Amino acid sequence: MNRREFVAAGAVCGLGLMAGCLDDALADITSFSATPVVVSAAALEETGYAYQGTEKVVETRTVARQTVEATNYASEYTRTMGMLSAVLGDGPAEADAGLFGVATTPQVEMLGEECNPVADMSTAEIAQRVQEQFDEISLDNEMVVDERSVESLGETVVLETFEGEASMYGADGIPVRADISTFTHDSDLFIVVGAYPDAAEVEQFQDEPETERVDALVGGLEYGSDATVEMVE
Repeated sequence: MNRREFVAAGAVCGLGLMAGCLDDALADITSFSATPVVVSAAALEETGYAYQGTEKVVETRTVARQTVEATNYASEYTRTMGMLSAVLGDGPAEADAGLFGVATTPQVEMLGEECNPVADMSTAEIAQRVQEQFDEISLDNEMVVDERSVESLGETVVLETFEGEASMYGADGIPVRADISTFTHDSDLFIVVGAYPDAAEVEQFQDEPETERVDALVGGLEYGSDATVEMVE
């Protein structure tokens, strides 16, 4: 699985769905841009996650004879987890198995109506969109197995957890969990995705549950002038 594509899949949920309300009102307004968001250095040090960079994802569509451009940003983080040989068999003893991504997409309001489809998408729909991008992961997006709240950027972020299976380093059927949330802040919509192995054989060798690390990452989000961003292609 391409980790950066995994993150970006949450950011780009279909600009074409905006066409229903972006009609003749687009006479002069054809470009919309989000602001990047990253995790603070303190939260990264606390959790052991490493910043892999922020990607700009630009989507363009022709709507009402106008070219509409939406600029999204997706930041990716990974954590090397040890003792994975317990679930990977002949695979490596450790690997980048903890994934965390946060994406921003611009809120688009025309004629008083919200036109970004992400605003109305449930976490289950985002889980479905993510797994549709890859053959290596399968999530049961019909059942939320856990829910918890984290304070971030002055907002209450509700994380919903889905279970599934993944293929990694030649091993199939590895149990995984994905924590997903969407929320609004300032002028952007945020999409948060954290994914990690859910095997007892791995968990027993970790110094704290991966959910606590995900919570710390969410709580440590920095946005706007506070964010130090490293752009990648």
